[in-house]
Amino acid sequence: MRALTRCRRTQKEKTSDFRLSRFVAVLLLSIAPWQPVRAAADGALAAEQGVVAFRAGDYQAALRSFLDALGAGLDTPGLRYNLGVTYYRLGRHAEAEREFQALAPDPRWAPLARYNLGLTAQRAGRPQQAMEYYGDAHRTTTDPNLRALAATALERLGGAAPSPETSAVISLAGGYDSNATLSPDAATVGVSHQGDRFVEALAVVTHRLAGDTARGWVAHGGLVLRRYGDLHQFDVTGSRAGLSYERDSGRVQSGIGAYFDTAYVGGDRLEQVASLDAQVSWRLDAGHELRGRYQLGHIAGGGGFEYLDGWQQRLSADAGFASASSLVRVGYQLELNNRRDLQQGADFLSSSPTRHSLFASVALRNLGGWQADARGEYRVSRYNDPDRLDGGTLEITRKDKRYGLSLRANRPLTALWRAFIDTSYYRNESNLDTYDYSRYQLMIGIEAALEK
Repeated sequence: MRALTRCRRTQKEKTSDFRLSRFVAVLLLSIAPWQPVRAAADGALAAEQGVVAFRAGDYQAALRSFLDALGAGLDTPGLRYNLGVTYYRLGRHAEAEREFQALAPDPRWAPLARYNLGLTAQRAGRPQQAMEYYGDAHRTTTDPNLRALAATALERLGGAAPSPETSAVISLAGGYDSNATLSPDAATVGVSHQGDRFVEALAVVTHRLAGDTARGWVAHGGLVLRRYGDLHQFDVTGSRAGLSYERDSGRVQSGIGAYFDTAYVGGDRLEQVASLDAQVSWRLDAGHELRGRYQLGHIAGGGGFEYLDGWQQRLSADAGFASASSLVRVGYQLELNNRRDLQQGADFLSSSPTRHSLFASVALRNLGGWQADARGEYRVSRYNDPDRLDGGTLEITRKDKRYGLSLRANRPLTALWRAFIDTSYYRNESNLDTYDYSRYQLMIGIEAALEK
C-alpha cells in the first residue's frame, strides 16, 4: 500500500493549503465528540449556539458562545477543542495552540490535538515543528481518515509519513481454483486442468532493525499455506526471508534488498530462489509518481524440476496518477530467462522465455465503504530456443499471449480486522495447443494489519 505528492511551496499552493486547512477545520469541528457532561443547561445551550455559528461561518459569534459556555461551567475537552479551532479560524494562533496543548495529554484527544498543533505551527511559519506534530498524529491515531490527513500534510511540507518499526499482515481465506497449478507461473510448469476448493493462510512481517524512516535496515519474512480439498498433490507451502536497506529523502524513495524464497508443492520442493531487488520511486507534482524496479534471481529447481535451474531478470517501470478518490498506474515489464531447459532424449522443451508485459491498475479509495483495486495485464512471451518434438523431427519456437484481469476489494470490520474478496481470470494462448489454458480463482476471507 503511500501518498504521492511532494509539492513545492508556490504561492498558489500556499493558498490551496490554506483552503484545505479551512475545510479540515470545519470538518473536524463537525465530527469532534461533544461532551457536555453534567454541565449547566445554559452552558450547553451556549455551546450548541457556538457550533451553529461556526458552521455558518460567523466565527466571532461562535467564539463568544463558546466562551459563554466556558463561563457557565461547561469545561470539557470537546469545548476546549472547539475553542482551539475557532481561535485558529480567527487567526489567533497563540490562543489556538494553548487550547490544543491542553488537550494533548488526554490520550483520547491527543492525535487530533497534535494534528491541529501541526496546522497551527505551519500557519505560524514553523514547518519543522509542524512536521513533528503531524508525524505524532500519524503514528498515534487509530482513525484512518486522520492518518490520511496527517500523511498528506507531511508530504506537502516535504516530509515522509513515519513508518512503524514493526508491521504485519495475517489473513485466512477460502476459495475456488478452476485450474490448480504447480506454480503461479503456470505457463512454465503447466496446469492440471482440474478445479478444486481450497483454504489459504498468509502471514507477512517487516521489522526495522536499525535507522529511522529516512534511512534504515528492514528485515522481511513471509509464509503462505494453501491446501486443496481433493488435489493434495498441488498443496502449496511458500516462505520468504530477506533484508533490505531503504531510504526516503522526500521526493525520492529507494531500496535494495536480498531475498530467499522457497516453494513446496505436495510436500516436495519445487524451487528455491535467491534474488536481489532494487527499487526507486520519484514523487512529482500534482500527485504523480514514477517508479522503477530491477530484480535478479538465481533459481534452483527441486527434484524433477531441474530444468527450472538458471537465472531470471525483471526490469519494470510504471507511472502513477493520483486524485482525491483514486490512484491509476500504467506500466511495462521486461522479463529475461536463461534456464537449463528440459532435454528428454531427442526431444527438447525450452523453459527460457523473454516476456513483455503491459499493465494498468486503478485503486478506488471509497466505494460505499469498500476499497477496491483492479488490474489488467497483457503479456507476450517468446521462448529463446525452438522446441524439438516427436523424436526431434518437429521443430517449433513457442510463442504465447496471456490476458489477465484481477480485482480485490476490502472493507473494515473493526479497527484491526477487515474482510476481503479477491478474484482473478487469466487466459493463455499459445502456438502450441498443449500450453493453452484459462484459470479463474475466487477467494473470500478476513485479514488483520498490525503496526507497532
